Amino acid sequence: MEEAVKAGKMQDIGGIKLYYEFVEKPNSDVTVVFESGYGCPSEYWGPIKDTVGKFAQYIMYDRPGLGKSEKDDRPKDSNQAVENLRTLLQRANIKPPYVLVGHSIGGINVRLYASKYPEEVAAMVLLDSCHPDQNIILPPLFDEELRDNYFKQFIVEGSLDDIDASFNEARCRPSLGNMPLKVVSAGLQSYHTKASHTAWNLLQRDLLHLSKNSKHIIVENAGHGIHIDQPEAVTSVIQYTIEEINF
Repeated sequence: MEEAVKAGKMQDIGGIKLYYEFVEKPNSDVTVVFESGYGCPSEYWGPIKDTVGKFAQYIMYDRPGLGKSEKDDRPKDSNQAVENLRTLLQRANIKPPYVLVGHSIGGINVRLYASKYPEEVAAMVLLDSCHPDQNIILPPLFDEELRDNYFKQFIVEGSLDDIDASFNEARCRPSLGNMPLKVVSAGLQSYHTKASHTAWNLLQRDLLHLSKNSKHIIVENAGHGIHIDQPEAVTSVIQYTIEEINF
């Protein structure tokens, strides 16, 4: 049976409409949910979406004010992002269980989703995910130019205050028990000094403590945008994760 593609739809989540693409695969047991990095529209999943669509159904979407989604005045913290996503999934009739795939700040969003609604989440894949303590630990290790650029970036989608609120929300949530978790980290030193990259790697390894069923995977020759630099490696991790939970 051919897979059905529902692309380019808008869904009202209560006051605004979000753009999403859903590829439905008959008899699929789970849905892969892509959660983008800071300021990134859903098109950033382009390098892996078609390959993932060969073995799983998936949804990718634009958060408010990004890509083709409408803007709104609601907070831009992770708690609001989680509720927006959950409303989208429910109103688009995309039922759980989900495999949540979060990149960068999207990693904070999906871990918050998984801790709030664990009964809806089958597994989680973090792609060079943010860590709640990074704004405390990393900036002193940046050089002046890098520190300036780091803090100036938070104007596209939420402010630095929104980011700090998101980190606090994630920090206060309980662990994920035995939920399958893959922590996928970049092998290259992009956007880092040598010292901050060492600290970043320690923060990445700390994410393994979110679940008792976790695994750390370092993707060589990939920077922060792992799924863009090494799409085959990322799709392999997602496929393996789905096969593991369906075993």
